[in-house]
Order: sequence, then structure tokens, then C-alpha cells
Amino acid sequence: MNNCLFYLCSVVLVTLSLSSCKNETSEVEAINAPILNYPLNEQRHANIIYSDSGINVLEINAGLVQDFGNMEPPYTFFSNGLTVLFYNGPAISSTVLTSDTARQEKSSDLWAIGGNVVVRNGKGERMLTELLYWDRKEKKLYTDRAVQIETDGQSITGVGFEADQEFNSYQIYKVQGEITIDDE
Repeated sequence: MNNCLFYLCSVVLVTLSLSSCKNETSEVEAINAPILNYPLNEQRHANIIYSDSGINVLEINAGLVQDFGNMEPPYTFFSNGLTVLFYNGPAISSTVLTSDTARQEKSSDLWAIGGNVVVRNGKGERMLTELLYWDRKEKKLYTDRAVQIETDGQSITGVGFEADQEFNSYQIYKVQGEITIDDE
């Protein structure tokens, strides 16, 4: 009798456990779906140098570089401080760009640079903003945000800015501030 009761209880338990398992297709797909929001690789204390015919053209330093080539659209994220040196000659850095972070869209090579953005050129001029776009293909910098440019003891502010990537030639939109002009 004990064997028969044990057998009957076993059959009932197995039947109950199998009947209670019901898989929703969407739940199974969600569990089995690949995770896409992780970087393919990371580099800490990265130093990236671009050169042309053995001459440095551009140098990028970042505390952390993460490659999100598995996202749509694919991008590279720079964080923990970013410094970009634009070279003008064999070893002369004419322009320096610094910020907290940046995001480079891989297909268009458009950079969104954010957080304490400062651009200094070889003439001693300095531009400050919170968000700056850098189009590497067109070799230009621009923003539609507030900017401040300090030059020769003067401070010019505005909303909107466009320049060549070396910050030698630029335009400020919706200008505010005082500008001293020599009468010569």
C-alpha cells in the first residue's frame, strides 16, 4: 500500500508541476535576447594619435573610451575627461579642446562634446560652452548654445557659434558684450 501511495503522490506532483509551467513567447524571447547596451571594448587612459605621412595631425586623450559598435547607430563614448590636440606642423599643438565627455557617431564622424567645454587656439583666444559639435569630415566646430569667448582681455558672449576646427576663424551669433575696436 505504501508503494502505491508513493507512486500516486509522485504522479500527481509531476502532473501539477508540468501543468503549472506555462511559457509566454514574449517572456522567453526577452530572456533569450542578447544584451545590446554594453560596450564591445573599453580602453582606460587612452591616447589616440592620427597622423598623415608620419606627421601628427590630431591627438585624443581620454580617461575612458567605450566602443558601442553594437548599438544603432554605432558610436564611441569618451568620458572621465577628454583632451583633443590639433597639430599645426610636426610637433606644434596650435589648438586644444577639453571637456568632460564626448560621443562620436561612427558613420558620420560627428562628435557631440559636452560638459565644461573649453577650446583654446594658438592666438590665446578661449571659447567656453556646455555643448559643442565637431564635424571631423567638414573640419568645423559649432553649437546653438550659449558661448563665451575671451580674447585680449575682452569677453564676448552669445548664443550660437561656428568655427573651423582649429578655432582660428569663427562667428558668434546673438552677440552680447563690449568689443573694443582700434581706430587706425
